[in-house]
Amino acid sequence: MLLASLIGMVSLASPGVSAAPPAPPSAADALRRPLHLPKLKRGARCPLSPSHIRSAGTQPRLNGRGPAFLAGVGGAGRATINMIFSSPDRQGWYGQKTPWVISRKYKGPLLARGARIDRRGQVRFAYAYGQHLRELYWEAGADQGSPPDPDYRFLAAETLVRARGCYAFQADGTSFSTVIVMRVRG
Repeated sequence: MLLASLIGMVSLASPGVSAAPPAPPSAADALRRPLHLPKLKRGARCPLSPSHIRSAGTQPRLNGRGPAFLAGVGGAGRATINMIFSSPDRQGWYGQKTPWVISRKYKGPLLARGARIDRRGQVRFAYAYGQHLRELYWEAGADQGSPPDPDYRFLAAETLVRARGCYAFQADGTSFSTVIVMRVRG
């Protein structure tokens, strides 16, 4: 039995052919927990996340419980991503700016993922036009706000979907995991 195992191992290692080393773990791997998105029965109401406007004026609507929030843009209502003015790209995805807003009390990295929860469907993300990423990752301390906000970090992003519906997003940091449920209108 031992001889058969050794012969099997030797036959796998052909001369002149080397196995590729495993890919090194990425920084995002440490945050990649299992998704814990809600599941909806067909016809059930979308369980929208809480939403608030930080202050009067041009501040974006913050959707979620924190410390990571999805910002509403373009006058979108509570827990809504509005695709009304979006046209499909060459791959059939509709996109809308959806910046992430992170409390400055949390200084670590962030991983964002999501899925449609009212029926089958996927979500893609982008840092820039033309991308179709399955997740977004920002290093610790990342902030694209200009000028920087004293209370929040701003991280530019776009969400892409193929159809309107109910979607859930999971944001994972080193000390938290939060789910934000949004409706996509279009």
